[in-house]
Amino acid sequence: MHCDEANQAMKAATLRELGRYQYDPREHHGPSLYYATLPSLWLSGAKDFAQSGPLAYRIVPVLFGVGLVLLLPLAADGLGRVPALWAALLTALSPAMVFYSRYYIQEMLLVFLTFAAIVSAWRYVRSRSVSWAVAAGVFFALMVATKETWCLAAAAMGLGLALALAWARWRDGAWPDLRPHLRPVPLLVAAIAGLLLFGLFYSSLGTNPRGPADAVLAYGTYFRRGSEGGIHAHPWYYYLQILAASRPLRGYVGTETLIVGLAVVGFAAALIVAGTRRVPQSADGTRSVPATSGDTGFCRFLAFYTLALTAVYSAVTYKTPWCLLSLLHGMILLAGLGAWALLRWVPSRAGKLVVGLVLALAAGRLARESYLLNYRFYAYPERNPYVYAQASSDVVHLAAQVQRLARASGEGRKMTIHVVTGENYWPLPWYLRGFDHVGYWQDAGDWRKATGLDEPAAASRREASLPAVLVLTDEVRPAIDAVLGDHYRQKMTYGLQPGVLLTVYVRDDVWEAFLRTQVGPGEK
Repeated sequence: MHCDEANQAMKAATLRELGRYQYDPREHHGPSLYYATLPSLWLSGAKDFAQSGPLAYRIVPVLFGVGLVLLLPLAADGLGRVPALWAALLTALSPAMVFYSRYYIQEMLLVFLTFAAIVSAWRYVRSRSVSWAVAAGVFFALMVATKETWCLAAAAMGLGLALALAWARWRDGAWPDLRPHLRPVPLLVAAIAGLLLFGLFYSSLGTNPRGPADAVLAYGTYFRRGSEGGIHAHPWYYYLQILAASRPLRGYVGTETLIVGLAVVGFAAALIVAGTRRVPQSADGTRSVPATSGDTGFCRFLAFYTLALTAVYSAVTYKTPWCLLSLLHGMILLAGLGAWALLRWVPSRAGKLVVGLVLALAAGRLARESYLLNYRFYAYPERNPYVYAQASSDVVHLAAQVQRLARASGEGRKMTIHVVTGENYWPLPWYLRGFDHVGYWQDAGDWRKATGLDEPAAASRREASLPAVLVLTDEVRPAIDAVLGDHYRQKMTYGLQPGVLLTVYVRDDVWEAFLRTQVGPGEK
């Protein structure tokens, strides 16, 4: 399990067991993911965090990933029915969409809620129904309650709408009339519903009155982090490089090259050719034929929205590969339009057959790449561009060995484990969740004070303060070795994260008990 997944799982479990959530304006994100996980935790039958398994958590992003496809029929009259079908296919095949639909982090939830807000707003434009306006406000508030990067999507929506209107003025010679949609009652009700939901989530259902204020103040922290980047600083072309230029598998141009290429075509279809084009009707007249199968204004909005979102995310210095899902989803919608446009623009049936065959073969290769990246190279950063800061598979072996030691010691889940690793200890809390006495320290000096090893003490007291298992990183080992004495002779090494090794110290009596369990019948 990824380090971020383990962290989110612990927060969801805390909400389930203690009914407590408090927004931290310095770290982590909004509460919607944790509340969305409660039903699956209840249905799993797990009584506590120790009994819960990864499926109870990962099923949540899976369902929201499926939801992206299920939302498309509601946008079919805007995007076009055939483009919507292509978009559904590409969403299901996209390696990134599949990969991060199994990651228990906020990103897939944010992408779903963003699209749900756009679709609800579109349905309101079509129907002028108050219900759809309220739905748009609710989904927008849920975006805010999910992750701080909602503001990037909101900015892209505003910019996309402004550019679409300006393009209509230049292309069609008139500004679209928005007055029928700007009715005060639906917009006011939508705003009230969104604000109430925002306050409800961030105040932890009224138990943390300061939560909404912290949610606003947090943007100062995230603005600095986004501009500085730190270890996650990457160049502006980072996302485009992953999507179109990385070659994790031999013979492939890039992970999502088909989608990016079709998105460019879709962009052209929405802007350059969109609207109506004049074709001959008779010797003395013409008729207008739509150049897209959907709504011109909606397609133009999607085109500019996707362009703006790509530009905004590229401009932010802080980058992680899962953040590309938002802009990739916009590209997928445009790619559906692009696939339809290619088939529509080819005049002859033979040409359409060739284009259709090429698209089918390309989709097949995309499906194979998705399978390989998700089911064979899911933990290999050198082969999979979506593997990022991934915990080593060694941590699974570490957890299994600790379980064997606990059984051999006779203490079971009550065996004492101390973890002193500086800042790098995730995802150990997930893998050690079955033990009752696990302590975590970032500083060796703090651990020595907590255990009393810095104070003069009788030998018996000194030995009693030593845990059965001690997990250390290289940076803290010298300071801890100086006070351990000779009670730990057995040491094992495991990988935790890229470039981070753990040394597991086993107390002598526990190791001897473990060795006795390894002796076969008749052996001494």
